[in-house]
Amino acid sequence: MVTREIPFSELLSVVIDNRGRTCPTSHEGVKLIATNCISNDALYPRYEKLRYVSQDTYDNWFRGHPDPGDLIFVCKGTPGRVAIAPDPVDFCIAQDMVAVRADRSKVNPLYLFAALRSPVVQNRIQNLHVGTMIPHFKKGDFGRLNIPVPEYEDQIGIGRIYLEISRKIDINERIVDVADQLLRSIYQDACSHTSDSIAMSKLGSLVRKGVSASSLTGDEHYIGLEHMPRRNMWLTAWQEDAEIVSGKSAFESGDVLFGKLRPYFHKVGLALTSGVCSTDILVVRPVEPSRLGWLLLSLSSDEVIAHASAVSDGTRMPRTKWKDLEALDVPWPGEAQVARMNEVVRSMGARIQSAAGENRTLATLRDTLLPQLMSGRLRVKDAEKIVEDHV
Repeated sequence: MVTREIPFSELLSVVIDNRGRTCPTSHEGVKLIATNCISNDALYPRYEKLRYVSQDTYDNWFRGHPDPGDLIFVCKGTPGRVAIAPDPVDFCIAQDMVAVRADRSKVNPLYLFAALRSPVVQNRIQNLHVGTMIPHFKKGDFGRLNIPVPEYEDQIGIGRIYLEISRKIDINERIVDVADQLLRSIYQDACSHTSDSIAMSKLGSLVRKGVSASSLTGDEHYIGLEHMPRRNMWLTAWQEDAEIVSGKSAFESGDVLFGKLRPYFHKVGLALTSGVCSTDILVVRPVEPSRLGWLLLSLSSDEVIAHASAVSDGTRMPRTKWKDLEALDVPWPGEAQVARMNEVVRSMGARIQSAAGENRTLATLRDTLLPQLMSGRLRVKDAEKIVEDHV
């Protein structure tokens, strides 16, 4: 396979750059995404910690807006993260990122997307960016970033393979999000139809099982606060082969983990595996197996998070104590309905666990195939056969 090195700037037909000014925001309107919404683990931007702009600002303030299929490229903070603009595009971008449009006469857009995420290009970006406290990659340096570009037919195949695997991962992630939203809706409905309550201590109890760093083998599944998503009750991420140098807390599959540090970050979820976690995480176990679902839904509810935030100690690094949670009364719809909810939660948990395992396999496959395809060590036809067995 013949591959040329072409500067990033020469592969683009349009660069939409709204950097340099602070965008006026409003309480509602069109979504304004920030760099935290762009991840190399997600196909499209994630809508997290959103701000909004008015329709007038959207129409008149910006230099331009992304089109479907454009690439959203982060220039500041964590330079090089990139995602695809969906169809339709229901957001706008401001500072610290640009939207770029591939010149289709020179490069296939999906190949460019895959290439930008490849280890070789990511390493080049890291070597070119400046700044230590807040790294940034200058638009003027796009001409210094060389992209490996094979023949166009190979580009199409590589881009298609990368997109196919990424789409399957995206579908599984959407299942996780929908399951969370559905259960929260069911929980709120159940709470609105009951006037009874129960102490949190009747649902779960704190597990205090410390583990010294010296006793760990390195094979444990480790969950830190960084692995816990905000306001999503499914803990699908953890680290393997972590270098752990301090004591941790042990947890089991089916425990509920509650991020006690800065509880307003709303990091609460169901452990889908056994392992060890940061001591800034409370490990809570249901007092009865049938109450796991209601324990999870209660601890992860907005009301409990608001309470935890209000009673936490500390100003810069507030922390919640279990004693402030176990005495809290939460809605109680009755044993029969709680048992039914528990079955729903456990059933969804099994589906989420399957999706999470599949995504880890797919991500490994995608990240293994891409460098081999770009280097020519693996032919597109051979890679397609491998993908057929997994997607």
